[in-house]
Amino acid sequence: MAVAMLIAGAITAIVTAIIRRSPSAATARATREGVLFVVSTRRWQRVLIRTVGIAVIVLGSILLLAAAGVKDPETSMVIAGAAMFVGGILFVFLARGMKRMRLEVAPDLVWSFGLVRGPNAVPVAEITRLEPNPGDRFGGILAKTEGTTRFGATRLMLGYPQLIDFLQHTRPDLPIPDGSWPLQQRAATPR
Repeated sequence: MAVAMLIAGAITAIVTAIIRRSPSAATARATREGVLFVVSTRRWQRVLIRTVGIAVIVLGSILLLAAAGVKDPETSMVIAGAAMFVGGILFVFLARGMKRMRLEVAPDLVWSFGLVRGPNAVPVAEITRLEPNPGDRFGGILAKTEGTTRFGATRLMLGYPQLIDFLQHTRPDLPIPDGSWPLQQRAATPR
């Protein structure tokens, strides 16, 4: 138990040091020509998810090794160890997918990169409405064409205020949902 506490403390110290040193304002680089800006997740979020995944893999491995070293292991210990091991692997893959997930905004279209799928070009002229993102508690928008969601962004993403300004200037006919405004604009707007 003491070893597990030392490992958890060491992992916490390492993650804290990495987060403090990582630039929070660095966005992903564009992969296309003519991109105005990129909307992407923050690096510290990906590092945190990957670190948690690695820690869970280590703890799951410890449980599995402990179960293997016992003559008559508890079934619940084996199940918990295996579940933690698989869950940790999924966290590491999620962090890898988060690194790919971004929007590359060009003057007339938005390239949407998902967790696993290839890039999708969305012409700005085809967007029929913007809706608040109900699946994210931090707010954001979903750009839709008829009933299909073409891309989404949350307020936690780097480049989100630029995306809102871009959409307001290029498509003033589309109302921006109130919950998706950048914090500075909402604070300045009289109620």
